[in-house]
Amino acid sequence: MSKIQSPAKIACIQMRISYCRVEENLAEADRLIEAACANGATLLILPETFTTGSAFDTRAEAYAVAEAIPDGRTSQFLLKKAREHGVYITGSFVERDGADLYNTAVLAGPDGLVGKFRKLHPCEDEVYWAEPGNLGIPVFHTPIGRIALLICLDAYYPECFRICALQGADIICTMFNAYHVKESRRLPDPYATMAGVLCMANALSNHVFVACCDAVGECNGTRFAGQSMVANQWGAPLAGPASDEEEAIVYADIDLADSRRKYFHPTN
Repeated sequence: MSKIQSPAKIACIQMRISYCRVEENLAEADRLIEAACANGATLLILPETFTTGSAFDTRAEAYAVAEAIPDGRTSQFLLKKAREHGVYITGSFVERDGADLYNTAVLAGPDGLVGKFRKLHPCEDEVYWAEPGNLGIPVFHTPIGRIALLICLDAYYPECFRICALQGADIICTMFNAYHVKESRRLPDPYATMAGVLCMANALSNHVFVACCDAVGECNGTRFAGQSMVANQWGAPLAGPASDEEEAIVYADIDLADSRRKYFHPTN
């Protein structure tokens, strides 16, 4: 069993993504990571495909920005920042493995690469370039707790959260490129997307902390919804939802051991 350092300080880094401009996005991520670490964050979550966006116009564009893990520039960037600050950082990007591409999240820690998760459910036009994940749903044991990763559409399937919980996850980090749907699907205020609602519901049904990190702004014609948040093990928002218009870092101080107290009920 992992020893838990308590409390952990979670930071959801809600950032703008410039389409396929990897170096520009890495520079912006670097700025926000530095700010989060200066504020004491110990587990940092970046959005889905934070270096490129995911709505590629062609397969060739996806191949052009794809990287190997752990030798690619984004992996090395995350590993460097985690090592420098003694923290854990996760975010997804386009992985190339032979001829195949995956939407993959890595978990970088102070001692190197902890592990990776490949998105199980490619979404919309993503099916034209991304293979469905083939690594299952791992839960990574770390000194700050047991960490699971999910990417965007994976969070629309309750089985994904349940698998994490049954493996003892203390926190499930969900990364999104969720887009603004309030006008077309008439979600009740204040929600611009289902991402946060799903994360709160699954936090409650599994009694596990869930961090929801989305991008914000417009990327290749898609308006990201933002509203990043952290839900406690009873489904209530500990922090957020953030703005649906501006970059933000959403912080939550959490005793991750509370996810293991599944038979204790909150008091008024």
